[in-house]
Amino acid sequence: MGQGHELRWDAALYAAGAAAAGAAALSDRIPLQRDWGRMALVPYALGVIAALVLARGGTRAPARARVALAVVVLVGAALLPMAFEVWWRARDGFAGHVQSETLVTEESARALLGGHDPYAASFVSGPLGSWPPGTADHVPYLPGMFAFGMPRAVAGDVPLADARVVFALASLAALALALWLARPPPGRGLTALIVVLALPTGARYMAGGGDDVTVLSLMLLSLVLLHRKEPVAAGLALGLAAAIKQTAWPLLPFLILAARDREGRRASGRTLAAASAVMVPLIAPFILWNPSAFIQDVVLFPLGLARQLTLAASPTPGSLLADALPLPRGLVAGAMLLVVLLVAAYVAFVKPPGDARSAAERTALVMVLAIMLATAGRFGYLLYPIGLFAWARLVLVPDPSVARPHGLGARTGTLRWDASREGARAAKGSGL
Repeated sequence: MGQGHELRWDAALYAAGAAAAGAAALSDRIPLQRDWGRMALVPYALGVIAALVLARGGTRAPARARVALAVVVLVGAALLPMAFEVWWRARDGFAGHVQSETLVTEESARALLGGHDPYAASFVSGPLGSWPPGTADHVPYLPGMFAFGMPRAVAGDVPLADARVVFALASLAALALALWLARPPPGRGLTALIVVLALPTGARYMAGGGDDVTVLSLMLLSLVLLHRKEPVAAGLALGLAAAIKQTAWPLLPFLILAARDREGRRASGRTLAAASAVMVPLIAPFILWNPSAFIQDVVLFPLGLARQLTLAASPTPGSLLADALPLPRGLVAGAMLLVVLLVAAYVAFVKPPGDARSAAERTALVMVLAIMLATAGRFGYLLYPIGLFAWARLVLVPDPSVARPHGLGARTGTLRWDASREGARAAKGSGL
């Protein structure tokens, strides 16, 4: 892919960002997101113009200019709006300058430091008191999330201790490590980074929350480690993501099934053990502490089956169907979940993934289906399948220095090479 072609792709991505920012500025129901739209619109628009101007230079356009432009758009559309919102929160208070996930994360950490079970606590007396009751009474995340609220719980109302800052730092670190380990073609690696961080699916949520970007970044890191044939490290990275939020769980079975070590042997057991070594110590104590509260917050509330409704209320086909059918919402949610599980089982076991790339693509497919059929979901979760599919195509690429596989290995994705055939070809070519 030439430099001019890559820049034209950048222009298209920035144009999509400008359209989303403009729509948010005009019509988003959340004030913070309207603020983000107004701040991000100009960087996106300038990015479109600059990318098209650079593309006219074709291969003469320096790669450094493309990198510099991507950094400017990322800062202007994601990091600067987040910094302003953090500053405004410190100056004016939480109202309108932070989303509920940040407050829930920080209040949960504060409750835990005080010796209380966050899943059994109520936050109506704090900053969440002005939010809908369900938001103040439920913690729909897994215990790993509490770590991102600890800086504010310890340091107090310090801007740099804002959970969004911690989420952003963790995301940037995980993505930088993933790209450094994967070493994709420079142009493709930059495009993959733009998709995850600079597009509205990442940028707009970093301003208000940021937790989903962090979870996705850890998932992408685990896939890169699997791509490098490091199954234990891949399991540890995904175990950490899965201990933070349930949205990382769809990748677990595909990562485990695709796990191979550097000798080409299956490593599913080692990957599962590594993931469990992180997840179990973090999650199990809270289940044992108060099983009922944990299930109510982590399972029922996110599915929209608790007494109080979740704010995740995008008009997905699943939610519209649940509202239209004269059936209990739990029954409809169960039926939708069964459909997702059946599709996941088919792509996992009938057409099992053979490498990190196929694991990412299958997870993206299942997550799109789950988002669309969820009776209580949000379109913002599309950042997961978008990021997974982009990295599958741009980062998790086969090593061109390795010979193409033959036979069964080529069909299943395993690293089974026909060495004798390659040797025969070499001998024939040398005249031996």
